Amino acid sequence: MTKHTRSSPGSLSASERCLHVAAIVGLLLGSAAVTFAHEPLWGETPAIFGPRVFHPEIRIGLTRHGGPPGSDGVRSRELESEYGLQYGINRFVNVRLSLPAIQTNLEEEVGGITQRTRVSGVGDALLSVKYRFHLRQDTGFQRAQALIIGWKLPTGDSHRRDSTGIRLPPGDQPGSGRHGLEMGYAVDRERLVDSAWASVFYTHEFGDGFRRGDAVELDAAYGRWIVRPNVAEDLGINLAVGIHAEAMADDRLEGAISAENAHQVAGVQVTPIITKGRAQYRVGVFVPLLKSGDEEETDFNYEVRAGWEMFF
Repeated sequence: MTKHTRSSPGSLSASERCLHVAAIVGLLLGSAAVTFAHEPLWGETPAIFGPRVFHPEIRIGLTRHGGPPGSDGVRSRELESEYGLQYGINRFVNVRLSLPAIQTNLEEEVGGITQRTRVSGVGDALLSVKYRFHLRQDTGFQRAQALIIGWKLPTGDSHRRDSTGIRLPPGDQPGSGRHGLEMGYAVDRERLVDSAWASVFYTHEFGDGFRRGDAVELDAAYGRWIVRPNVAEDLGINLAVGIHAEAMADDRLEGAISAENAHQVAGVQVTPIITKGRAQYRVGVFVPLLKSGDEEETDFNYEVRAGWEMFF
């Protein structure tokens, strides 16, 4: 009968010591991962949710354009929501299906009479793939980069009209009736005490007729833990501050006529991020500081967004 004895740390072989160190680092990284916050409500991160992990998410945004009731010009209140489900294929690839919905109330003073139009409905679905091609991890530290590519499906109604019977431009429709392409790049650096994110996206719809103009979005943010969770069940509060910029080309109407509504905005956003267990809650505000182009599209003082997400 052979007698087995437990080796002391000093008597471990080289291979056993490597396995021992790897296990400790793995545990540290596992406990540190719960303190990594996801992105603010503007922009994207290269975060990948592991194999066979489901990640549902809901985002809601509210924007008011134009002056107060009774003032001249076009006024609108836009309530946009997005419902997404992401699934982890492996440690490097996630797939995501998102479906937006809008509700827009338009008002315009015509001859002293207020003309009102309500537009609501499901928008165009987006099926996308995120590939994290770079990942560097150390104890309490992570840096990653990812590419995102998506295909937009024409699932939304694109034939809504205003109170006078004129077809609304593509940007005011629930959908555009066009297939489209989205391409993006995201990078982040995450530590136990803070995080930094940045991303850029380009979208294009195919066809020469009625379609939305090309768009570019750029985001960068820095978030610091005010209350840092040590385990997933702890409450965590991260305050993220950053910049958001977007540029939209002219929409195209029937006959490839330009809608002449190109515009650009840039400003700052603030997003508190609250984590608890497997869930995360966010609420943020974007304030534009630089505006140019179409006045109706840029005539707003702030945009408010809220979001909920979890993984299981």
